[in-house]
Amino acid sequence: MGFAQARRSRPASSIAPQTDTTFMLRSLCIAFAVASTASSALSQAPAEAPRTYLVRQSVVLSDIPAGARRVRWWVAIPDDHRGQEVLDLSVVAAPGAWRIEREPEHGNRLLYVEVEKPAGPTLETVVEFTLRRSPVRVDIDPAKVGELSAEQRKLFADELRADAPHMQANADMRAIADKVCGGEKNSATQAKLLLEWVAANADHYSKDATKPKCGVGDAGNCIAQGGGCCTDLHSLFIALARSRGIPARLEMGYRLQAKNIGLEVDPGYRCWPEYFVAGYGWVPADIVEADNATDATEHQRWLTGLTERRVWLNEGREFVLSPEQDGPRVNTLITGYAEIDGVAARVLPEGDKLPQLARKVKFSELAAGDSAALARAPIK
Repeated sequence: MGFAQARRSRPASSIAPQTDTTFMLRSLCIAFAVASTASSALSQAPAEAPRTYLVRQSVVLSDIPAGARRVRWWVAIPDDHRGQEVLDLSVVAAPGAWRIEREPEHGNRLLYVEVEKPAGPTLETVVEFTLRRSPVRVDIDPAKVGELSAEQRKLFADELRADAPHMQANADMRAIADKVCGGEKNSATQAKLLLEWVAANADHYSKDATKPKCGVGDAGNCIAQGGGCCTDLHSLFIALARSRGIPARLEMGYRLQAKNIGLEVDPGYRCWPEYFVAGYGWVPADIVEADNATDATEHQRWLTGLTERRVWLNEGREFVLSPEQDGPRVNTLITGYAEIDGVAARVLPEGDKLPQLARKVKFSELAAGDSAALARAPIK
């Protein structure tokens, strides 16, 4: 696994703009009923194994003012990524002309919709996709970890950036990182020390209900609050890692928890960091899962990998979209981004106002070995 894995080159979309909202990218032919017929096989599946999910994702934009003239809407949708293959994707419903766009700096894929003179206060997009996920484990031998070369430092300039908004590797962060790591030079060992420090000193709101549930995801706020949302914790780790010269970046998605199979739920969102180790490549981690682990083995598992029960949506933050938005750079793409007459829709609560963007997901699992059902789906 070489350092060239760091920046995948994603080709420009070949999908042309569409105006017929009933048109699909492809027909998704696998019925969600597959899950009920395969439930006994799924119950015997190992705790971690490659899985194929059939997912219906709906995103609603609400609180559109009466008389609004134009809505521009970028919806986060999955793409191929490490441990993830999108086997099929269909746009089932869109409220206006839509097309697939790629955010230019990272290549993240988005469903872009434009609506002129929306007729009501809400709009909805629905996509269905077939997703194959595999667990990711990176077994690192510290003795085989190399040093970051000058070429890699140049390649990963963005992932080493010290002045990134909300993830600044400033004097305070450097002081903490230096105290935690001391004279350690091995990047993998340093990353583990920093992950453990964040887990020990900052709690996710799922562990401590007094911590803020919603925030922009800020390293300094995480220290001041003693925790917060997953983006707070992972922004803190990224700032600390960069303070020690370790490339680190933010990934965004959501979990597909077994308890929600067959149910339509708001899955929330889940971000996670990746850090680069010379000789091993990019290593994912999830501090929230590690901190909530029930034993030491499970805790360690989350410091160098992920299970298959999540959907990857995008990488990075501070986005300039395509087509370019009217407002400033977009902090994160949790569910996406929308502008109503040039004004950004709320993604997080603001005072007593709820977010204007909300996502619900319903999914089932294809039983291992059920290749006949999978073959009935058109594969892109």
